[in-house]
Amino acid sequence: MKRRVIEQYEFVRKIGAGGSGVVYLANDTLLQRPVVLKLLKRGNLTVQQMRTTQLREARLASAIDHPNVCAIYEVGVAPADSGNGEEAYIVMQYIPGKSLDKVIGEGPASLQLTLSAGIQISDGLSAAHNLGIFHRDLKPANVMLTDGGLIKILDFGLARRLTPDKAEFDPSGPDSKRNPPNAGATYTARGGTIAYMAPEQFVTGQSSVQSDIFALGLILYELATGRHPFHRPDAPDFQSIRAIQFAEPPSIRQIAPHLPVELESVIFRCLEKQPSARFASAAEVREALKTIMMAMQLDSVLLHGESVSLLPSQGGQSRNHTETPEEEKRTTGLLSMLAERFRESTPAEVSTQNTIVVLPFINYGPADVAPLYGYALADAIAARLARMPSLVVRPSSSLMNVATQQLDPLSVGKKLLVHFVLAGNFLRSDKGFDLNWQLLDVPSQSVRAGGSINVASFDLVSVQSEICNEVFSTLQGFGDLQGAHENHRATSLSEDVSEEYLQARAVLSSFMTRTGSRDDLDRARTLFESVVKQDERYAPGWSGLGITHLQYARHGLGGQMHVLEARRAFDKALSLDSGSVEANLYRVYMLLSRGEKESARHGIEHLLQTAGNDWNVRLVAGITLRIDGMYEEALDQFNASLRMNPSNAAMIYNHRARVYQYQNQMELAADEIQKGLTLEPKQPLLRISLGYQQMRTGDLPRAIETLESVIRNESSLRIVFPTIALCYVQLGEREKAASFIVDETLSAAEADSEMAYRLATYFAVEGDESEALHWLRRAIYLGNENYPWFSINPAWRKLSGHADFERILEDLKKSYRRNQKNWKRLLAQVRN
Repeated sequence: MKRRVIEQYEFVRKIGAGGSGVVYLANDTLLQRPVVLKLLKRGNLTVQQMRTTQLREARLASAIDHPNVCAIYEVGVAPADSGNGEEAYIVMQYIPGKSLDKVIGEGPASLQLTLSAGIQISDGLSAAHNLGIFHRDLKPANVMLTDGGLIKILDFGLARRLTPDKAEFDPSGPDSKRNPPNAGATYTARGGTIAYMAPEQFVTGQSSVQSDIFALGLILYELATGRHPFHRPDAPDFQSIRAIQFAEPPSIRQIAPHLPVELESVIFRCLEKQPSARFASAAEVREALKTIMMAMQLDSVLLHGESVSLLPSQGGQSRNHTETPEEEKRTTGLLSMLAERFRESTPAEVSTQNTIVVLPFINYGPADVAPLYGYALADAIAARLARMPSLVVRPSSSLMNVATQQLDPLSVGKKLLVHFVLAGNFLRSDKGFDLNWQLLDVPSQSVRAGGSINVASFDLVSVQSEICNEVFSTLQGFGDLQGAHENHRATSLSEDVSEEYLQARAVLSSFMTRTGSRDDLDRARTLFESVVKQDERYAPGWSGLGITHLQYARHGLGGQMHVLEARRAFDKALSLDSGSVEANLYRVYMLLSRGEKESARHGIEHLLQTAGNDWNVRLVAGITLRIDGMYEEALDQFNASLRMNPSNAAMIYNHRARVYQYQNQMELAADEIQKGLTLEPKQPLLRISLGYQQMRTGDLPRAIETLESVIRNESSLRIVFPTIALCYVQLGEREKAASFIVDETLSAAEADSEMAYRLATYFAVEGDESEALHWLRRAIYLGNENYPWFSINPAWRKLSGHADFERILEDLKKSYRRNQKNWKRLLAQVRN
């Protein structure tokens, strides 16, 4: 059946209907992106009347350029599907996520989510009010919460004005004989929603700043309590209206006593019956909510390194400060991070009861003795505990920038929404190490287990094994936390080798999550090589060496030689410890590099079944799904990885941005990149994604500036070279572009699928069809079968109709469909 088309918009499916029209998901065939298309209901209006009312107001609303307001792309009139006359339509940004009415339907939201959502809604309203635009139909169903925690207000300016002559007096109301219509008895709004109207709207029919603030207060009340203060679904409209006009809202703290009195005060001021008694502006509501957030220090653990206290200050100073676009994005990014982190949590229960965080062990000895051991010990224990299938382990690195010595472990657990906290300390003596540890139960605020370990050795890794075995034994007795495991004793290492291994891990982690510096990678490689040379039976050392070699290929720092060395190291690690999650995980890349894609996918399936609570497993699953073009499934895996390890948030945001870029959801991609750069301003992969974003949106000079700043900081980072070349060739500077296609670039592309595709795209734009097709085939061989993007990438338009290119796409389409079926089957097995 042929799909309906209006202009360049191809209808996909109906997604809703309301008082103002019918809403469809559509595909913009020109810009190749999903959009929302609303066909407006005409009612008794002519198309000409609609042009002067709804369409005019929608065009005004399209001027609102704010991260918390859904963008309106186009407004127009097209021939009706019936063939009779015309119908008006509005094309809007597609916002994946969940509307707040569905969030509220699941119960009261956490304080963090309530405050974050309230601040973001206030920001969006303030931007609109500054342009003289009121919402007129603000309600939870018109506010979306994206998977990334970003609030988007929908339907700005699309609700019809409620004027007295467009309202109906209900003569069946109990006071109909005593109160004339203009006294505000009982009205039914055409195009409005009674439950979210302000008292004065039933009298004047007019919208204002204060009526939007009243609706905001109702949304905040519902988020905080899970219920509407005045309206009940089974009550007649006239009762709801009377309650809105005359009844006082029930006490919030009687319903949710854990909430601060300051929040109740802000909400009740929004709900004042007299407009003049409410906040004067949405900006004032925003500052009041920010003040509560800062006073509660709700971001102190979750958003380490950044704080809402760094946002424009509240009070008088803020009135003199107008946020720049960059500050505005940064503010929104911080708030959406907070909202995402608490999207699925409620104050009444800890939804992640089978979760644990292992705090860094505190060094009670000299600071210069085993300086990395406190974190290394915690991460080693966390890695072992992750093998329990019923336990989700939060890595201790999530607290890397938090002064944990100054925090109560139970308070940390409460803020991180985990059920268990493992805390401990160690002291190095002349004879070895003395350790103490406690397992704390957060909901009951009690100590569940603990112990002391005295190891007459300086073998740090052996100590890790001892404490892991004790914790395993303790946890196995906790009912639903039972799980099969084996006692494990690692190969003993000398003190010097142990410290070298821990240093290697720390340097490798720094390279992968923050610096991207070749010096760090070379240093990690040297340390790992030293470890396995001194003890060639130490499996984690071989696994770390394999990961290090793999980074050379994946970051454009080397070619096939490093892939072969990585494969050798992983094979050695698995021969020593076949159950190593890490070695099995990175073996997936080895299988892809050999073209063994089905084996790689089955490897992911096995890991999801046996180590699905390992954040790195979820991350690699997401990456593999992304390069297979399975975007929604990839986002699910990235989101799961983020929940398990918030400390890796910057990298997760980068991976999600890549997915949104493939979907041509450039606004959402920009939000993710901004969030990542807020946490890690110098992270090279995020800055590369930012440059690519700027290129895609047409700002080539700025893209070049961003990308060249990356290689100024780290000249050996070859993965950025094809993208810079792509920018220059689009500006017509072909010689400058070609200067970036050096031997090292080609060598890296031989070993990495994404590097190969970027190089292929450069040659496609440059006009070298032979080289473009060669590198495209190489990318596909290495596992990059991202057909949905390959088929629409505008950079390949020159090859449209080329026989070899079309043949490659046709073969790839078949592979993509086969991959879809296989992935759905594999993921279904994992869920079951």
